[in-house]
Amino acid sequence: MNNISADLETRPPFYALIQLAAGPGMDAGQYSEAIATLTSIAMLKPGFLGFETDRDASGNSVRITYFDTHDGLQTWLHDASELLPYAVKLDDVIGGTGCLWQWLGDEEQEEKRYASGIY
Repeated sequence: MNNISADLETRPPFYALIQLAAGPGMDAGQYSEAIATLTSIAMLKPGFLGFETDRDASGNSVRITYFDTHDGLQTWLHDASELLPYAVKLDDVIGGTGCLWQWLGDEEQEEKRYASGIY
């Protein structure tokens, strides 16, 4: 987990974007609890590779959570969704999911990242 760059070079990571700021009208405390829940559960799941913090296309902070398989990512999202605070839905927190396909060239990978809201 400490060397995320090395892991990303050797595996086709699947990712999910966690929006770090609560949207308008959302309870900031419950939203913060949801982020803590997602983060804690991710670190316990098989296939978890690590986190990175970045900004989406709108300039909002996001935490990019990496898994080594699509199944690992989906299992994490399913399990975490059942433990979120009642007023926070998974779709409120997760900004998108995808995969950084290694067989794409650097330019194509950047286009996929941009299209998913990461730059």
